[in-house]
Amino acid sequence: MCDFKIENNDCSNINELIDLSKTYYSEGDIINKSYLEWQYLTNPSGKPFLLTSRENVSNDLAGQYLVLPVKFTLADSVVNGSLSLNTLTSPKYQGKGLFTKMAKATFYECANENAHFTIGFPNPNSYPGFVKKLDFHHLGDIPLLIKPLRYFNLAFSFFKKRHQKHGGDIKIKTLNNNSSIKSFDFNDVTLEAKYNKFWETIKSQYSASVNKDFAYMYWRFHSLPTREYNVFYVEEDNEIKGVIVLRAEHVWGFNVGLIMDLLILNNDTTLGKRLLKYSKKVFKHIRIDFIAALHNRTCEYSILKKYNFFTVPKKLLPQKIHFIVRLNKDFPKSEMLFKSENWKLTFGDYDIF
Repeated sequence: MCDFKIENNDCSNINELIDLSKTYYSEGDIINKSYLEWQYLTNPSGKPFLLTSRENVSNDLAGQYLVLPVKFTLADSVVNGSLSLNTLTSPKYQGKGLFTKMAKATFYECANENAHFTIGFPNPNSYPGFVKKLDFHHLGDIPLLIKPLRYFNLAFSFFKKRHQKHGGDIKIKTLNNNSSIKSFDFNDVTLEAKYNKFWETIKSQYSASVNKDFAYMYWRFHSLPTREYNVFYVEEDNEIKGVIVLRAEHVWGFNVGLIMDLLILNNDTTLGKRLLKYSKKVFKHIRIDFIAALHNRTCEYSILKKYNFFTVPKKLLPQKIHFIVRLNKDFPKSEMLFKSENWKLTFGDYDIF
């Protein structure tokens, strides 16, 4: 019978963590050192809460449970929370209760450090464990919306065999245009100030959201070494009025344009359609098969629907996007966490894309 010790991990053994991940995954960012160094060591909200388990005799690293610190806005206040990700147990040591033990130890640390709650987007295999064993609440599934651009290629690609889930980035070419839609330069300090002013104004539109200030946007969409994002914005009267974040990738045999995030001041439908129309031109220029957006039912969801995006029926989804929340430590306004209609959630809010 194996005995295990569960201990805090400061992420200094990334190579060993990668070796552990390779017992379960053969590809992906979770086994990419530059990605993990970005995710674990450069996050502006701090290092992960990471608990690992070791087999006492062999000293084998048997599993890890990890949540990433994230700052959120709740009713216009900034609150410390976290995002659950990269949880795994080596196949050799599964079935020994390590998942639950590591998770409970992690949430104990979160409570001590005032990471008041944890959100997650679990895959179908791990979802039951989060909900049944770890006191997560399932708030529903996030809708996936798509807009087809190349119908023939969609049909042709559908019948190809051996599709790779993630086949790599497709480079986006910024279009020359004389409109007020511009490419975001993260090294422009004037633009940084304009964006922070924009976020301070717009964040009150959302009851619950990741705190998407400039520091977060820089880290999430500019400094990530293994993915390429393009951020565009609308400026009027020397102020930012709207932002859209795009990525293009080969996914399941298709060339997919991803709307990672969409932020529209004052829920301006006309402004939102301008950004979506520009994005369509960008994606058509690089021969994208369809545009996809993950978005719960906020104003931006309505704008996407008005621009002829349609919601994919759940039975046709390759995987449902569950959204779960766990309270680690009570705090004022915590009841807001458990109403799905309060949340703004997009592709950019979790780590898959």
